[in-house]
Amino acid sequence: MKYIFFDFDGTIANTKLGNVKALAYMAQTLKLDDLGPDTYQKFIGPAITESLGKFYPDLPKSRYQEAIDAYDAYYKTEGLYQLTLYPQIEDVLAALKDDGYQLYISSAKVESLIKKLITHLNLDDYFTGLYGASEDEITRSSKEDILKYALENAQAKKDESIIIGDRATDIIGGIKNNIHTLGITYGFGSFQELREAGAESILEDPTELPSEIRSF
Repeated sequence: MKYIFFDFDGTIANTKLGNVKALAYMAQTLKLDDLGPDTYQKFIGPAITESLGKFYPDLPKSRYQEAIDAYDAYYKTEGLYQLTLYPQIEDVLAALKDDGYQLYISSAKVESLIKKLITHLNLDDYFTGLYGASEDEITRSSKEDILKYALENAQAKKDESIIIGDRATDIIGGIKNNIHTLGITYGFGSFQELREAGAESILEDPTELPSEIRSF
């Protein structure tokens, strides 16, 4: 492997608090049922439009932009920085960079927010490129499309590329783009979810990432 694409939410940082609060605010604004933290955690990772369709099936697609706007009203002003870097992740990034890998972010979060957060977490020096969803969160929103965009912009060879993430969408996006996949369970997804999605390898401990990547 030469090119390593990391998911962000649930892989680099624990973003549950800000996301859950933003989703609760969205529900209140649109007068939707508050589904609670456990269900809102399941929104984290996939595109918000995908999660709206799954967990609010009666919400018409014509109101998706209204829902996104309400979510953003809270998230972009208060929720964005309600996050914590996972322990030992910075050490892992440093080790991988020292080993000569090129590191990237490929996230369903809006790209401009990814850039703000990587700077906020003082991680700029580790990443060669930061790739995310389009600003409208609709034009380019699925992990498959975001990863395709990331691979093209990074000019990465697919047989030398790997996606690391905590949700099935990360693994499925990797498979559809014909790159290697590595699931992690310290984030928001489960071992079963990642296994069923087809992850080539699944780890619980982030410190095992460098040795596992070398084994591909």
